[in-house]
Amino acid sequence: FNSQEFANTAWAFAKVGIKAPELFEDIAIEALPRLCEFNPQEFANTAWAYAKNGVRSPRLFEAIATEVLPRLSEFSSQGLCNVVWAFAKVGVKEQKLFMGIAKEALPRLDEFSSQGLANIAWTFAKAGIRVPRLFDA
Repeated sequence: FNSQEFANTAWAFAKVGIKAPELFEDIAIEALPRLCEFNPQEFANTAWAYAKNGVRSPRLFEAIATEVLPRLSEFSSQGLCNVVWAFAKVGVKEQKLFMGIAKEALPRLDEFSSQGLANIAWTFAKAGIRVPRLFDA
């Protein structure tokens, strides 16, 4: 599989609600050493799929955080929302990632839909991470 196939497979299973813990475990094992090949959409879709399917894979999420942090400017507003939502949903509190997303989102708030803004607010509240500048904007 290439990065798009990993992301699409996880996304498809999560989208239709098929619980496949062994498949998600296998995807994580195979994708971990190749995360540097993922593009922003693939990161967002993969993280979303794991969270939607209730699969908490700390090693995968930690690795995703490491890979996406220096690339946040490449993400769409929806991609930022999906990534941070997924981390909050599975309870992986990567402080640096959350703060990086807040910093990236602040000057781009006009790009976010009202649903995206609501999701960001819920996500930071759920994770217990306070970013007054984000909420004051």
